Amino acid sequence: MRPSNVRAVHAALSGWLVGLLAVGPAAAQTPVSSRLVPRALSAATADAPADAASVTVVAIALDAEARGDAARLAREAELAVTRSGRLKLVRLSDALDADGQRERQAREAEAAEAMKAGQRAYDELDTEKALEHFDKAVRGYEGADLSQRFTELSRARVMKAASQVANGENTAAQLEIRTALALNPEARFSPNFFPPEEMTFVEKERKAVLTGTKSSLRVSTEPVPAQVFVDGQFRGISPVDVADLTAADHYVTVVAPGYALTQRRERDGEVSLTLAPVAAQKGLQTFTEQAARKPESPERDAALRELGTLAGVSQVLALLVRGGAGTAPLEVTALRLDVSDGHNQAFALGTVPRGEGLVDGSQALLAQLVSADAPRQGGKPVTHFAGGVSNTRRTVGYVLMATGVALLAGGVYFGMEASAKSDDFKRAAQNSSRAQDLKSTGKSYALVADVGILLGLASAGAGGYLAFANGGGGGSKSTSRASRPAPSPVPAAAPQDTPPAPKEAPAAEKEPLPMPPPPAQTAPASKQKEPSTSNKRAQEDEARQREEELRKRREEVERQRKELEERRKQEEAAAQREQEERRRQEERRREEEKKKRPALDDDDLRNY
Repeated sequence: MRPSNVRAVHAALSGWLVGLLAVGPAAAQTPVSSRLVPRALSAATADAPADAASVTVVAIALDAEARGDAARLAREAELAVTRSGRLKLVRLSDALDADGQRERQAREAEAAEAMKAGQRAYDELDTEKALEHFDKAVRGYEGADLSQRFTELSRARVMKAASQVANGENTAAQLEIRTALALNPEARFSPNFFPPEEMTFVEKERKAVLTGTKSSLRVSTEPVPAQVFVDGQFRGISPVDVADLTAADHYVTVVAPGYALTQRRERDGEVSLTLAPVAAQKGLQTFTEQAARKPESPERDAALRELGTLAGVSQVLALLVRGGAGTAPLEVTALRLDVSDGHNQAFALGTVPRGEGLVDGSQALLAQLVSADAPRQGGKPVTHFAGGVSNTRRTVGYVLMATGVALLAGGVYFGMEASAKSDDFKRAAQNSSRAQDLKSTGKSYALVADVGILLGLASAGAGGYLAFANGGGGGSKSTSRASRPAPSPVPAAAPQDTPPAPKEAPAAEKEPLPMPPPPAQTAPASKQKEPSTSNKRAQEDEARQREEELRKRREEVERQRKELEERRKQEEAAAQREQEERRRQEERRREEEKKKRPALDDDDLRNY
C-alpha cells in the first residue's frame, strides 16, 4: 500500500473513530420526555355514551415508597376517565366486590324509591306517610356508598325535617335540621317546605355550624392504603388528617381495590380501620405482582389482560409507579390496554411530582391516556415494551455499544497497520536493523488489533443486550405482539352487571389462571446459537400443550360464570316477582284505607 493511500485511510478511520465515540453519550443524553407532550383534554361531557368502553383503573407501586402516591394517582386517573366523556368508569373496588356492590345498589334503589313515594305523599298532604318514607330513605342511603350518594342522604334529611314541621313535631324537626347542617353546611332548605320561623332557625344554625367549634380526624387503614371520604368528600389517601370538621358524628368511607368498602360514623380523634379482603383479592394480588415483576415485558400486558377479565371490563388503565427514597419525582409508565387482544389504546412515559404538586403535575399525562385511541397497525395490536421507567440500563447499553464499535474500529485500524508493516518487512533486507524494527512493530500492532477486536465484540454484544433485550428498551417506541393466546373478548359492563361471586366458589375460580412463561431474553447476536430442530419441536409441543390447558381452563371458568349468571337472573326474577306481589298488596291496602277514610271538604283543607 502506498504511503499516500495509507495516510488517507488513517485520516478516514480516525474521523470515524471520533464520531463513534460520541454516539454513546449523545444517545444516552437524548431526553425521553420530548415525545411525551400530551394533547389538551377536550371538554368533558356529563355522561359517557351508552356504547362507551368500560374502563377500570389500577395503580401498581414498583417499590414500597410509592404505595401511597400510586393510590392517589389512581384516584386522579379515575377522575380523568370520568371527565373524558367518552369512557365509562368502573371502579376496580366495585368490580372485584360484586356481592357488596349489589347490596349497596339495592339499598340505594330502595332509598330512591322511598324518596319518590315520600314526595308523592307530601304533595298529597299525607305528611305522616311522607315522614315514614323519608325516614326510610335516610336509613337506605346510610347503607349505600356514601362516597357517591352523600348528597342524596342530605336531601332525604331535609325532607324528613320538612315532614316533621308539617306534622307539628317542631322539636324533632329542629334536631334533624341541626344534624343535616352539621354534616353538610351547604344543605338547601326551601321556603316552599319550611315556614318563615323555621327558615330563620335554619340560617341561625348554619351560621353557628360555620363559626362553631371544630374537630379533626386521623384516618388510617390496614393492610393497604385506601381512598378516604368524609361526608362524601374525598380527603386523601390513608393515613390522612382531616381537619376543620364540625362537632358531629361524620360518615367515614374508605375504598381500596380487593377489599370490601368500609363505612362508619366517627366524631373526633384517631380512626383505625381494618379492611376485609374479598374473594377476588388473591387474583388481584397475583396479577399485579406479575405486572410489577417485569414492567417492561409482554408479561406486564398479559397480567393486565387477566385482571381486566377478572374485573369484567373491556379496557384497563394501568399506572406503574416507581418512587424511590427522598422527594424525587415519581417515574410512571402508563397505558390503556384493550383486554380482548392486548392492543395499547394509549401509552405514555413521564414523571409526576410528589406531594401537593401531584394533582396538577399528573393532569397532562392522564389526559393523554384518555383523550384518544391509538390505531392498530395493519389490523394487529400495538404494544409497548421499550423505554421502561428507568434509563440507567439503556444508557449503559448505549455507552458499551459505542465503546465496542470504537474498539472494533481501532482493531481494524491496527490490523491494517500490522499488514502494512508485514509488507514492508518482506521488501526490506532481512538482516538489516530496519527489518527487525518492522517485525517488532508489526507484531505489536497485530496484538493490539486482536485484543481490540475481541474486546470490541464483547463490549458491543453486552451493550446491545442491555439496550435492546427484553426490559431494557432502546428506542422512543417499540411495537411487538405478545406471544400468548388472547382471552375471550369481554363486553363492556357497568359495575351492576358484574356477575355475583358465590360463597363457595369452584376451584377453577378460587385459583388464578396460570400465566404462560415470559419469552426468553435475547442474547447478543454474536453469541446466540441456533437451537436444534428437535429442541424447537419439543418447545413448540410444550407451548401448544400449555395453550390447550389454558384454553380448557378458560372454557371451564366461562361455563361456571354462565351458570352463576343464569342463577343470578333466576334469583332476580324471583325477587322481582316477590316485590311486585308486595306492591300489589300495598296498593290494595291503600285502597281499603282510602275507602274507610272520610273525605276532606274545603273547610278542612283551609283549617289544615
